[in-house]
Amino acid sequence: MGRQRKEVSLVRTFLGPRVLMLGELGERLACCRNTVLRRLKEHGYHTSYNLRGKFMTIDEVAHFDSRGLWAAKGARFSQWGTLKDTIHHFVEVSEKGMTHEELSTILGLRVHDTLLGLVREGKIRRNRLGPTYVYSSARRSRERQQTRRRREFLASVQRARATSRQKIATLLELIKDPKATRQEIVVRCKRAGVAISGEVVDAIFDEYELDKKGAP
Repeated sequence: MGRQRKEVSLVRTFLGPRVLMLGELGERLACCRNTVLRRLKEHGYHTSYNLRGKFMTIDEVAHFDSRGLWAAKGARFSQWGTLKDTIHHFVEVSEKGMTHEELSTILGLRVHDTLLGLVREGKIRRNRLGPTYVYSSARRSRERQQTRRRREFLASVQRARATSRQKIATLLELIKDPKATRQEIVVRCKRAGVAISGEVVDAIFDEYELDKKGAP
């Protein structure tokens, strides 16, 4: 009898590239497609939620962030499964629902068609809130909670929107005194004839990425 060929380690195969296509994996493991799929299923694996799901990885080499997402070599992976499952998860757990722009930023690709598919399937809901559509849970109690928080958020943003004059006045005060606090800026702007609130100063600090305890 010939010597039995030793099976190539699946984990070791992924260590270098970390991300592989099915054909590449078959070549490295020296086995057929069905055997590769069987070994992947037995071990556990993730397929990319972009690029038509043709890339694969395993937990031992992936580095998922706190949101359960990871990207390597252009391929994007989610601990929550497919793109549809991932979007459903993020919408469900969000505090105030999610817009297409917010989801696209998190997931790194446009997801409009997938969102509409989830709405048609009744897995999430879509409502016009403020300037855009907001996607929320299909559960009525959760949807009401998310909608309320989104409206509160939109109201706070509207109240804190700074005018050009307020921005200029705030930045001028920071040029004069880079260590000025929020309250000092409010007082000095009012002395200069520019009405402004602490919330508006915070909004300006956020827009220009300044330290709210004082300008750097």
